[in-house]
Amino acid sequence: MRTGGLLATIRRTALARAPLLGTAAWCYLMLRRQARAMRRAGGDRRTPAELLASVPSGTVMLAPDGHELSDPRVIVAPVQAIQRREELIELLERVRALAPRRICEIGAASGGTLYFLTRAAAPDARIVSLDIDTPPHIAFLRSNLAAPGQAVVSLEGDSQTREMVARVRGEAGGPLDFLFIDGDHSYEGVKRDFELYSPLVRPDGLIALHDINPDSGGADGRISGEVPRFWEELSRTHRVEAIVKAPPGAGLGIGLVHV
Repeated sequence: MRTGGLLATIRRTALARAPLLGTAAWCYLMLRRQARAMRRAGGDRRTPAELLASVPSGTVMLAPDGHELSDPRVIVAPVQAIQRREELIELLERVRALAPRRICEIGAASGGTLYFLTRAAAPDARIVSLDIDTPPHIAFLRSNLAAPGQAVVSLEGDSQTREMVARVRGEAGGPLDFLFIDGDHSYEGVKRDFELYSPLVRPDGLIALHDINPDSGGADGRISGEVPRFWEELSRTHRVEAIVKAPPGAGLGIGLVHV
């Protein structure tokens, strides 16, 4: 191999690995900083009362004065789709029949639904996934979920800005065939996502909203939020279908909007 070709190969390899190397460097520096901060805290001879002197009475989240300490644990969670099996399979069958080449997903969580969407998309599909928390190393890892010939692009940021809409439009490279909305579950949030991104979907395309079935709530509150309320409104103004395989109060459920 010529020197120029070797250098080009090395450069491509380095660029491909940059997100992982950058994250590793950031983690190392963070751990170094915390090690120094904890050593300083360990050498602090003040009493507990002195360490908490400026903390207001009644406060329940207590941090010692003069120290910035973090608990830098790495939480590793499985890639899972928070979906009801029968509902997801029916949705994916509809998506597969559409043979979409341009997909946008709002709200990725751990990336489980994103992966299943790549299995239902066209062989040359471009799938744009958007979430408020998608650091570079996660975006890099998820790009590998694409089947050969496909591309998975993960964007980090607030879906409810004009700037993000422009980014999605640019990354998709054309009108969307399928849009999946599973982000902000407040009434204003889901409505805003629909209003901003539905115009990107081509005529005869398809939009899906997750969590249209009310739930009764639990220790962490209601997962469906106010999506069912917005879905009721859409049902009066758009041609829709509901993929719901459980009674009201059980949550989840997928609503389809025909464009």
